[in-house]
Amino acid sequence: MPLARFESLEKSLKTRILDVSKVEFSTHGFDGASYNKIIQKIGISKGSMYYYFENKEDLFVTCFLDEALATGSFGFGMDSFLLTEDKLTYWDSFKAVSSKQWNDVFQHPVLMSLMRQLVSLGTDHPMFRKLNAECEGLSEYGDIMGILEHGVKIGAIRNDVPLNVLIRMNTEYEMWLMQETQEGRVSEHQAVDKFFEMFKQLFETRR
Repeated sequence: MPLARFESLEKSLKTRILDVSKVEFSTHGFDGASYNKIIQKIGISKGSMYYYFENKEDLFVTCFLDEALATGSFGFGMDSFLLTEDKLTYWDSFKAVSSKQWNDVFQHPVLMSLMRQLVSLGTDHPMFRKLNAECEGLSEYGDIMGILEHGVKIGAIRNDVPLNVLIRMNTEYEMWLMQETQEGRVSEHQAVDKFFEMFKQLFETRR
């Protein structure tokens, strides 16, 4: 993630750094993107860039999270989820929110492009683990955990496996499903349905 100095930059420069970087990553992929070209296009010195980010991986993770958060495509917000006591209504709400989330992702080409880079790198890549760690520190992640913990409380979500383990298992499936969609083996509509089906299989209380 960016160093503290990046957060103190004026908004216009922060936006320029991220916008230029997103275009470079979207156009050339993570491996093909040139850190030096990004710096040149922004119009700052190499020393300044290293003053804001440790390396290209940190820059990519920052770009991805910024795009996901800006498009509202990350996680389930508490304000969009009905914390009902009824298990059937709880799962209906989960399906509605997850479907909207996936459909929103498909409507944002820059986010889809950055997602393709992640999928191509694979979940064993160090950057993917770094991204997971950063996501777990976001307030949006706390909202997801709060919704799942409520599900455990009402008996809709299983309690025999730690929630963070289930989330990471689900992320692996999510990346596989995104790859299947990108390679044309699964349609966008099918991906929306398949994601919820697998999510429910993973998280639902065992009868």
